[in-house]
Amino acid sequence: MLSFLFSALIFMTSFILVLSFLVFFHELGHYSVARLFGTAVERFSIGFGKPLIRWTAKSGTEWSIGRLPLGGYVKFLGDAGAASNPDSERLESIEAKLKADGKTEIISDCFHFKPLWQRTLIVLAGPLANFILAIAIFAGLALAFGTSETKSVVTTIVPDSAADRAGIEVGDHILTLNGKDVSTVTDLISYVSVRSGVEMQAVVLRNGENKSFTLAPERVAEKDFIGGVNRIGKIGVGVGHPDHYKIIDHNPITAVGHGWNQFTGTISTTGAYIGRIFQGKEDGTAFGGPIRIATITGKSAVDIVKDDLTASQKLKRMFLTLFGLAGAISIGLGVANLMPIPALDGGHLLYYGYEAIAGKPLSEQKQEYGFRIGFAIILTLFIYLTINDFGYVRSMSS
Repeated sequence: MLSFLFSALIFMTSFILVLSFLVFFHELGHYSVARLFGTAVERFSIGFGKPLIRWTAKSGTEWSIGRLPLGGYVKFLGDAGAASNPDSERLESIEAKLKADGKTEIISDCFHFKPLWQRTLIVLAGPLANFILAIAIFAGLALAFGTSETKSVVTTIVPDSAADRAGIEVGDHILTLNGKDVSTVTDLISYVSVRSGVEMQAVVLRNGENKSFTLAPERVAEKDFIGGVNRIGKIGVGVGHPDHYKIIDHNPITAVGHGWNQFTGTISTTGAYIGRIFQGKEDGTAFGGPIRIATITGKSAVDIVKDDLTASQKLKRMFLTLFGLAGAISIGLGVANLMPIPALDGGHLLYYGYEAIAGKPLSEQKQEYGFRIGFAIILTLFIYLTINDFGYVRSMSS
């Protein structure tokens, strides 16, 4: 019983720390740029619901930690709620009072009275903060611990697989697929996994000579590093051998380059997967919500604690694993917030795009209607992702 409680504590603590860390930086992006432009911020909250802890800074901003650690928000002066939808009655009251007091210059402190370009940058700052954080995490890990690289040299072939039918042989070094460099295991897996059914021209190095083959990855079920099942594209080869593995040390410049490459690679893979969803070639089950994030971060931490390692080895592995996951999740959080759905950052940017083209904001009534539709879409997506998450969790016991 004590062992179960200890594991549960590690599970939940890992999830809460990782998610809160990412949400904090997202909201800090909004907050920092808002303060740069002299915007009045009423509340900076990590989590929702009744505050567990709160304090007021000299700037007048209330900082709080909510009971439900599944997000956060920055509430500007004049906002009706956490989604930064304008409170028209309050805005009119604020403007009238300030003008009556002869303080017309203070009107510019209100987010909704800011120039369009400033509001755009304030909203965009949240997702950008997540992207910058991800690059910094990947760069920091590379600088501190180096990175590993394994050549995509074929060690085994699955009988009657795409690679087998194409004529790929053990010992072949897969160089490119449709011109994309996949000479390392990481690049090969990420490229193939989201392109099942796509016919590819493969170039391999065999006995010092380049040879070309045609193949198409097939979607298969495969367990990930914590035992969850995902359906991804595979060509049917085993790759990676100790003779083709090396550790690369980095200086600050190459570390940042590595961080950038990790970021752009993740964005490219995510974009390809989303594109295939709209084409009807993927079912979207690879996307998950809070339950899957909690499962991956929590089980990773529990598995490390249970491993037969020294305390220092466990600490190092925990640091690498959780920060590596945080980098990947941070990118996902930034991308999700850029979706053009009212109530998300992307929805605000959509409204600002209309304002830039029309020369005036969308009417308050239409904005409010859009926010209601946005909340409905978000709720629907949350339900869908939760169903995906439960399916993923169940797959771990199969």
